[in-house]
Amino acid sequence: MRINTLLIGLLFFTAAPVWADAAAPAAGTVPPDQVVETTAKAILAAVAAKHEDLKQHPMDLYDVVQKDLLPHFDFDLASRFVLGQAWRSATAAQRKAFQDAFIKYMIRSYADGLLQGNYSDRNLQMEPWHGSADDKKTTVKTKVLRDNGTSVEVDYQMVKTPEGWKAFDVTIEGISYVISYQNQFGPEIQQKGLDELIQRLNADAAKAPPANPPGKG
Repeated sequence: MRINTLLIGLLFFTAAPVWADAAAPAAGTVPPDQVVETTAKAILAAVAAKHEDLKQHPMDLYDVVQKDLLPHFDFDLASRFVLGQAWRSATAAQRKAFQDAFIKYMIRSYADGLLQGNYSDRNLQMEPWHGSADDKKTTVKTKVLRDNGTSVEVDYQMVKTPEGWKAFDVTIEGISYVISYQNQFGPEIQQKGLDELIQRLNADAAKAPPANPPGKG
């Protein structure tokens, strides 16, 4: 499975929850499965409503993703796992530079994946969460339905933070995005160094978005 396939699951964390009740519950009290479901349906509905306009102006979607992704994803923990040994040997400045570059790179990837796909909130199925309020980490299991009737298992690894539950890894059909990026970045770091990887991620994130004529995917 190519790394881009993992975007299917991670795309669900690109919008802030929209609570039906005006008095939203405190972040720490919202269960992780509700965070996943509400966030997923909000962003999928938003993209579906303006899909063609966003394809013409993808930078608008990048801005939305940047604004709404960070509250729901623990990039610090994810960065530690992705870099592994390289994180432990990196300086504080390198860690910060990698994290900033990784965030921009992922935002660009998520947004492009959303525009290229044909996602609907109707395609998401949540499995009941049987965790406890005392849990510090947990897994939220979902399924994404394909057009041909088959489904893809998407599991979210969640961690409880002072701001509420956040995702730090996504596993699709048994393949972890953290491990996939670790395998992708590891050899690059060994051959060229962490600074070169950071420069490459920044360069990729800064590339002009591809043009998408109306009606074309």
